Amino acid sequence: MPEPLDVLLSLCAADALGAATEFKSPDVIQARYGAAFRAYQPGSVFGFAPGEATDDSQMVVATLLGAARGEGHAGVLAAFREWLAAAPPDVGGLTRQALRLTFTEPQRLDGGALAWERGGFDGAGNGGLMRVAAAWLLGHRGAALAREAAVLTALTHADPRCVYASVFLTAFMEALADGQAYAAAAQAALGVMDSLDARDVLVEAGVLGLHTQDAHRAFRGREREARAQVRARVRSGLDGTVTSQSGYVLDTLEAAVAHARRADWWACVEPAVLGGDDSDTVACVVGAVVGARGLSTPPELLPELRLGHSWPGWDRGWIATQHLPNVLARAARSVAGTTSSP
Repeated sequence: MPEPLDVLLSLCAADALGAATEFKSPDVIQARYGAAFRAYQPGSVFGFAPGEATDDSQMVVATLLGAARGEGHAGVLAAFREWLAAAPPDVGGLTRQALRLTFTEPQRLDGGALAWERGGFDGAGNGGLMRVAAAWLLGHRGAALAREAAVLTALTHADPRCVYASVFLTAFMEALADGQAYAAAAQAALGVMDSLDARDVLVEAGVLGLHTQDAHRAFRGREREARAQVRARVRSGLDGTVTSQSGYVLDTLEAAVAHARRADWWACVEPAVLGGDDSDTVACVVGAVVGARGLSTPPELLPELRLGHSWPGWDRGWIATQHLPNVLARAARSVAGTTSSP
């Protein structure tokens, strides 16, 4: 069973590698960096220095910081808003809108549904998928993991494609961490996804409710097709298909499944980095999956690994290996205490 800290470091290191190639084409990447990419490099379009992980890892850590407050999902949203208020170099448009819509009513959890409504129910980016590994890192397992993945994602990304992609991903991580073979773990995770009534979970959590009835109806009308689309992309990823490394959630999921099936950490992460486009997010998701497989982050990547932003609870200059253990431990203790309370 891989240690959660090792999985967290894996996704952060992969993300930091992808920071340099984000929004570049494979041809541009090869011309600038060569055919191999096995060290942190300059060139981030958002100004991240070599070794600095992007908004993907930052929001995983923000989730942990929020969970440590012991205030449930309202605490996670408060941590997200603190991260956003500190002006991160990069933040997704749907994430920004979802967090701002309920800024004056911080106990509300329906900002993601409101943002989805305002976007004409067309927002299916990867901003929830990129950070949902936090649900597994926090120690949720089984049905509780599936529910937590759905809610954490829908806090900002309420499209059922986003929600069910995240439910699959965390169940996939759990199955891999339990030692299942890659394809068998994917099949088991699809079964978890198919068995979850995500709409009911989101209503119970308050993500869908009185103020988001249109989103509720849209989710209900689209969730069957969303599950079918996730299932198709997972199966094509298992066959090695990478349609695109765009910010569309199903492109990211398919690419991550395709890359992360290879033999060792570099063989999985390097193609995601060299693929460009939304390479930091694809690499981050790959890093989470290969970490769950128990593949170790190359030790040469750890001494300079940092997060490229400062906000309450984290300083940009901190070395990840020195500070992430405490962040993760505090969050896991808080969640364990909450779930064990009568």
